[in-house]
Amino acid sequence: MASGDGAPGEPAPIAPEPVGSADDAAGAGAAPDPGAADRARQAMQARYRPGPHVETVGLLPSGLGTLRRLASTSRGGRTVDNPWIVAGAELRPGTPPSASGAGAPSSRFASPTPVPVTVIPGTPTRLPVRAGAGAGADGEVAALLVSFRDYDGFFYLPAVVESELGTIRVAGMEDVELQFGIDAPVGPGGAPLSPDKELRAWIRIAAVDVAGRVSPFVERELRVLPVGTGDVEVTLSMSEATDLDLYVMGPTGNVIYYGHTRGYTQGQLDLDANAGCGGNMGVNNEHVFWPRGAAPAGTYVVRVAHYRSCIGGRGVDYRVTVRNCGETAVFRGRFEGEGDTRTCMEAPPDAQPGWCQQVVSFDVTPCAAAGP
Repeated sequence: MASGDGAPGEPAPIAPEPVGSADDAAGAGAAPDPGAADRARQAMQARYRPGPHVETVGLLPSGLGTLRRLASTSRGGRTVDNPWIVAGAELRPGTPPSASGAGAPSSRFASPTPVPVTVIPGTPTRLPVRAGAGAGADGEVAALLVSFRDYDGFFYLPAVVESELGTIRVAGMEDVELQFGIDAPVGPGGAPLSPDKELRAWIRIAAVDVAGRVSPFVERELRVLPVGTGDVEVTLSMSEATDLDLYVMGPTGNVIYYGHTRGYTQGQLDLDANAGCGGNMGVNNEHVFWPRGAAPAGTYVVRVAHYRSCIGGRGVDYRVTVRNCGETAVFRGRFEGEGDTRTCMEAPPDAQPGWCQQVVSFDVTPCAAAGP
């Protein structure tokens, strides 16, 4: 993913019309208010205050559902039963076209590791993809096709598209950062899963060029983890398998982190990754939540610590996703170097940004009253 204007001659970004659902689109109510989403995001800006060393990726008033876009056939009442969401992409009915053979473009995952990609429900997952041009003057990559094995429909991600998580560019980039997710772990055909059961799925990706030729599909296994859910959830995800730690302080001053995994306000850390570079390696996500109805009202503070480098001091990017009474906020930061084993909450805010960064402070109100 990249932001800003494209290079000369590069396609301008397009912004597909976001649609909550086919039922919403087909309803007989009043015409949609084009400024409602902007007003909702502006209201969120007052409730989420990022730290000085992080960037706001996106504010999603309706959670991941804000990213859902349906093809025109679906807007007219033809529904597609697919719980997955791909940022910037349009969900289309039917099956994706088959590979074209000679002269077609190419596609592959930027990281060839066979380890399944971890997905936390409600949290955008990043997956770097590389797409190469097809043969001839009309071989430029026009889009990516994304599907999920055994789920209905497929996603069409244009060459350059504006999304609520930034500008996504398929054309003119070696690596494309595909962003996708699922609100709840639902099996193909809407089959419900037990709360403590992992969902295993497969994502399939192909490139299509200007001539309409399609590359062979590449596949990657997904591991959707059954984490706790509630009115407030905070997820840390990292770009590499290294030891970053998530800290969340509630309004009472009680801090939830690896050294204090359960708070007296029912907040708890139920996923800890890459601990000491030896425990739960490769999961690359940490998760704190308060059960429904248990999160106290007030201000919460999120920090991330670089405890220890498991990758020889290379830089690591991270994201923090906050789910708060149905809305979602996403932030990103980065660490370099070897890390520090001190406790992050004991340091003054951002006094040591090389290993301890304040990501965001945000306000929680009773969910029935949340909103702009």
